[in-house]
Amino acid sequence: MAIKIIKSRQPFRVQAQTEIMLLTRINDRDESDDYNLVRLLHQFTFRNHQCLVFEMLSYNLYELLKNTKFVGVSLNLIRKFSKQILKALKFLARPDVDVVHCDLKPENILLRHPRRSAIKLIDFGSSCLSSERKYTYIQSRFYRSPEILLGLPYDQKIDIWSLGCLLVEMHTGEPLFGGSDQVDQMCRVVEVLGMPPLAMIEASKPATRALFFERVELATVAETPPAKEVDMNFSVSIDSDGLAVYALRRPKIPDGATPPRQGSLSEIIGVTTGGPFGRRRDQEGHTEERYIEFLDFIQCVASPIYFLPLHVFFSLIFSPLPTRLLLQQVTAYLRPRRALLCTASAAARLPNN
Repeated sequence: MAIKIIKSRQPFRVQAQTEIMLLTRINDRDESDDYNLVRLLHQFTFRNHQCLVFEMLSYNLYELLKNTKFVGVSLNLIRKFSKQILKALKFLARPDVDVVHCDLKPENILLRHPRRSAIKLIDFGSSCLSSERKYTYIQSRFYRSPEILLGLPYDQKIDIWSLGCLLVEMHTGEPLFGGSDQVDQMCRVVEVLGMPPLAMIEASKPATRALFFERVELATVAETPPAKEVDMNFSVSIDSDGLAVYALRRPKIPDGATPPRQGSLSEIIGVTTGGPFGRRRDQEGHTEERYIEFLDFIQCVASPIYFLPLHVFFSLIFSPLPTRLLLQQVTAYLRPRRALLCTASAAARLPNN
């Protein structure tokens, strides 16, 4: 058995009760232990400390990565992990479960046995029901989704974002987005994936939005250039009125901090170069075709998911179709909806007469 001992301070004890409630909810709906989620066996109080008793598991995925000397694990193992984690996330997104993990990262995924690839998700201490969101500052920074960075409402999609980040890290050996703070984190995301959808930028509160983006009136750009830390040639997004752009703020990198990665997601994964830094060249199971499949999958969970209902996403991702065909289906599903949004935006700019 493994025992989690909660600090005796009242806020931690209250959160522990939420964790117990969620774990009980999960266990009750997964009686046969089919969905790769940790089992709460018992709970008790000792000297004012809430104690949670779990099944004994092995080491976590970060320790596994460390054992590779941060070279990363094979695509075959990545595939095995991703299937199990997606199965768990699909279960958590069920209407009768409705749990958002809120802290998916390598440290919170444990091997069931040190010599097997079976895993389980642990640590629901930051979790919540999607209908009862208590916190806005959640998720470990490297795996924090744009919704959380921008202070927007969230659901299980933030866990899918974290999954994409951690799978790339497990293969390359280093975080995909290793920001030193919130602003640096957003810069690193945009560096690789481009600007967040305009709807997300405009839905954020002005004070939060101003941390990451500067709104620059198109008619006055020549007369009033944006602030020095804004790179107008790098990443801009025209606002819904078509009168201004949101330009990404790019603050100076602190001394000693790791600069953002240069290059596309394809280059980071090493699709055409034999894997990250060429380390997997000529290895079995690491052909360019396999890397294209991996890239397609990461793009599937990192980009279109914001516009896709969860039940549609999971029905596509668990279908027998190749990932590239899934992306085509996602695009086909989204195209009329995006066109509708663009039409509505254009109509809003028409004169009233």
